[in-house]
Amino acid sequence: MKSFLLFNNKGGAGKTTLVFNLAHMLARQGRRVVVIDYDPQCNITAIFLEDEELAEIWDAPAAQGRTVFACLDPVRIGNGDMRSPRLHQADDNLWLLPGNMELSRFEQTLAEEWPKKFAVDNERALNVTAALDQLSNLAAAEANADFVLFDVGPSLGALNRSALLSSDAVIMPIAPDLFSVRGLRNVGPAFRDWRKEWRQTCDSHMKGRVQAGWPRHGFQPIGYIVQQHIARADRPVKAYRDWLKTIPGEYHEAILSEKRIESELAYEQDRECLGMLRHFASLAPYAQMARKPMFDLKTADGVGGGQLLAVSKSHEEFRKLADRIVERLDRLPDLSVKPMKEK
Repeated sequence: MKSFLLFNNKGGAGKTTLVFNLAHMLARQGRRVVVIDYDPQCNITAIFLEDEELAEIWDAPAAQGRTVFACLDPVRIGNGDMRSPRLHQADDNLWLLPGNMELSRFEQTLAEEWPKKFAVDNERALNVTAALDQLSNLAAAEANADFVLFDVGPSLGALNRSALLSSDAVIMPIAPDLFSVRGLRNVGPAFRDWRKEWRQTCDSHMKGRVQAGWPRHGFQPIGYIVQQHIARADRPVKAYRDWLKTIPGEYHEAILSEKRIESELAYEQDRECLGMLRHFASLAPYAQMARKPMFDLKTADGVGGGQLLAVSKSHEEFRKLADRIVERLDRLPDLSVKPMKEK
């Protein structure tokens, strides 16, 4: 099983929509996929579920473990073991562990316990910090999953840090604009600090758990996705084109700690670029109302004319993107055998 998430420090980059469509495409290709909503805003949960169904899940007894928070709350309050998750089957080969707005209460606990992980009496700090990792492992086991996808918010807070510690890989969706591109400069140093600290923790205090089969994760960057550009005659407008030129250099320097590459390198030629997705803004509201991926939309869902061509194009683009992501994930080293060197 491989776990990964999409992350950008800038909100509005279309991350949740991308996760939703990718999860469906991977499932359509025969992979068993679990989506876990680690965002207290519950955006991806709201796309998957009708309001009435979600209200019923939120009102269910916590002991049923039907949301992320219901599973984690015993760890938060120090009152017993984590509850086993009860997944919602969203489609063939696709499951969801819904989010809950109460998850924001767990973030404070994570923030308080993180500095204590190197202490002598640090068992609670380790249990709390690794709770999202344990939960994703339990969810993957329940569905016998090939992939687990996390949906997270755009912040660099304690909750997202814990989600990253639980992931094998991270993908950056980047919109060609100032805030999305410059956000990489915040993300890169934070990732390196967290990775270094957590490896030290695993080496000094988590050896027993690792030896017992607890997987190690490196949340390694495996590439970026350029999206949300506006095309004219299949080419970006000038403002977007100017920002496109800066993406490869910013990514290699901020995320990979590599010498800044020449700005003339186009994103299409960059080995780290997983692809560019068209601006499917006209399809997004129809897909959300129908609670289905863009590439499944039909005339009965309200689309017509040129939108049907966009539906067809979206299927091909998400298929190619899913294939590239799987290829990159398959190339990740097994950290339980030999930890990856920090770049």
